[in-house]
Amino acid sequence: MADPITGLLSQSYFGNTMLQYAQFLATIIVSIIAGKIISFVIKNNLRKITDKTKTDLDDLLLDMVEKPVWVVAILAGFLIGFQFLSFSPEIAAIYYNIFNILTVLLVAWVLVSFVDKFMHRVLAPIVSKTDSKLDDQIIPILSKITKVAIAVLALIIVIGNFGYDVTALVAGLGIGGLAFAFAAQKTIADIFGGFSIFVSKPFIVGDSIEMDNVVGEVVEVGLRHTRIRNLDKRMVIVPNSQISSSIVTNITSAPQRKCVWHIGLTYDTSIAKVEQAKKIIVDAINDHPECENDPIVEFEEFADSALTILVIFYTKKNDFGQFVGVRDSIGMGIKRDFEKAKIEFAFPTQTVYVKK
Repeated sequence: MADPITGLLSQSYFGNTMLQYAQFLATIIVSIIAGKIISFVIKNNLRKITDKTKTDLDDLLLDMVEKPVWVVAILAGFLIGFQFLSFSPEIAAIYYNIFNILTVLLVAWVLVSFVDKFMHRVLAPIVSKTDSKLDDQIIPILSKITKVAIAVLALIIVIGNFGYDVTALVAGLGIGGLAFAFAAQKTIADIFGGFSIFVSKPFIVGDSIEMDNVVGEVVEVGLRHTRIRNLDKRMVIVPNSQISSSIVTNITSAPQRKCVWHIGLTYDTSIAKVEQAKKIIVDAINDHPECENDPIVEFEEFADSALTILVIFYTKKNDFGQFVGVRDSIGMGIKRDFEKAKIEFAFPTQTVYVKK
């Protein structure tokens, strides 16, 4: 009587015995176990060695190998295990074609991951030590361009594996590119606007700028957009084409900050009181250690309901936090001295005369 196991393994399905399928699956399982062992060695042995080195490059290489090792093990298992099976040349060609595509995608994934980590963990700390901030802006752009180039190259190789003529396809893109360019004029304008910002450098990351209705700190300059955190701590995303065509005021580049007030006094204020008010304002500004001693304090106009005094002064440093504090201190000092001198601020009023 035949052994039941032998009989089961000798059964054939789709041109292969159960034994061949078992060998195929066993190969995949062994490959996965091997991948787990390799991952364990990397994580527990090699990682301890690289942690002791001063450079991050070896840690980066280990990260690049540790995560994809499972995918590599599975692909290797499918490739080796397929040798135990017998299929027609057409099916075998499809199988190897799929395997090649997965391999290309795996390599692209590893390269994209490597570029991203290399830029942020190796290059970024280096350029952060330089005096110029231009390279800090270029790092994210260079990272994106490199990753897009890898993805496009992988796509071309995948298309080639499907049997398409890549040369003819790329040539066809030259014609289709014209139509695409018309459809993507705004995007192209934004990209050229980004390059214009890099070249002309009207501002850099970290600068405070003012344009149109946006005032805030530049957080990131991208290929298409510039991110600005406004005074409300909200992120404003502005297309680069809009920035390149707008008038931009770089607040950070100014050595000082300017404060302008229009202080109104009541119309019943005497000339002597007006002169006293001007002196109080000048003294408050000149006595503050963070202000320049060259304020402009002059009578401005006869307004509808006030005698207006124009006040212009500058802080010694271009620091917004300091500027707010200085303005508060001087303003409260003027208010306090006005109360002592019995000088009244004006507010919108209207006098109505009734004819009897």
